[in-house]
Amino acid sequence: MKYMKLGTKPDTFYTEEAVRSVLSDVPADLIIHVNNTKYQLHKLKFCAHYENAATEGTGSNPHYQFPLLLKCGLLQRLCADTDDEPPLPVVLHDIPGGEEAFELCAKFCYGISINISANNFVPAALAARFLRMTEPVAKGNLVAKLDSFFDSCILQGWKDPIAALQAAWRLSGWSESRIVQPCVDAIVEKILMPPSKVTPTPLSFLWALRCFRARNFEIMPPFFRGFACLVCAQPSFDLLLRYEPNLARI
Repeated sequence: MKYMKLGTKPDTFYTEEAVRSVLSDVPADLIIHVNNTKYQLHKLKFCAHYENAATEGTGSNPHYQFPLLLKCGLLQRLCADTDDEPPLPVVLHDIPGGEEAFELCAKFCYGISINISANNFVPAALAARFLRMTEPVAKGNLVAKLDSFFDSCILQGWKDPIAALQAAWRLSGWSESRIVQPCVDAIVEKILMPPSKVTPTPLSFLWALRCFRARNFEIMPPFFRGFACLVCAQPSFDLLLRYEPNLARI
């Protein structure tokens, strides 16, 4: 499984009295509720040593930066013209992926190191789109980086698009067509590869898939046996058959 690492800073998020926050010498000025978790973060100010935060609009003072609002279009809109003391909380109970996905996006804004793989790509991508972390909001934003990783890495192998499909099913069924359709296309393309281009060895997934469909379990390596079960199991295989009925003959 392929991974993408973003950010370079150590993880400074911590929990204190059921509140998630990040170590800083600047007081938190943004409260966000995600389901049962309360976050105390930074709306407009943060220390200069977090190099991933931009300094636009800060004048000549390098110590004030814009981590969350710089990159999150939704938070920009929700926090526009609000100088409340104490700050009013922002409620994001409907963010896809819940607390874990939100925290991945928040850590990206702070420049904290995160790892993205097919296992957590779907919630991260849906949460980033929900927060409007797009290029018009800030260049090099999270949505663009995730889209690039999806196209160049996840869709290129066997295991990753199947893992992404499983994650999409758990999170939102098959409703997220921007993820489901490319994954299905990538899997179908590999399954329908001409036999002349497939080497029938234990390292060939197509060979293992055909063994599975023929119920020749005893000659399959354990890894491919479990892997073929994953793609052929319901509802994944039903979805593939919907797009390509010829798969039933493999």
